[in-house]
Amino acid sequence: MSHPRIVCVAIIGKKNSPLHLSTFTDSKDALSFHFLVHTTLDIFASRMPSKTNGDSDFGLLYAVDDELALYGWLTNTGIKIVVAIETPVGGEVEGGMALVREGDVKGVFKALQTAYISLVCNPFYENDETRPIESRRFLMDVKRIAEGWRPGVTV
Repeated sequence: MSHPRIVCVAIIGKKNSPLHLSTFTDSKDALSFHFLVHTTLDIFASRMPSKTNGDSDFGLLYAVDDELALYGWLTNTGIKIVVAIETPVGGEVEGGMALVREGDVKGVFKALQTAYISLVCNPFYENDETRPIESRRFLMDVKRIAEGWRPGVTV
């Protein structure tokens, strides 16, 4: 039985510059995910005025077909985190899609935000939003979080 899994994690800077993009699938190339993540920026912008309660979770941004869903998170400093989850048809389904609850994704966002905070709090890290993040530790943390996630399991 197949289960939902994270296939892409993206970190986007305050000025909408791509800081990081990791893919965890062979079915699509990284360029496809760059396009998908780029399209989420419009959704972040359109929902921004209604986010007055301080909640960082933007929830489901949109779904592509029935097999891919993109979720969003906005940090207090304006950094956007986007996670793409592949939801194969079959297994535990509701309405044709494997069941992924928004609460399942919040743990992933909190773990990714913690990894990002650890990165920028490092006194030797130069926080430059014009270049991609190249920290090996951060990349390993993102990979560990993405590959270890399953619905209902805390990361």
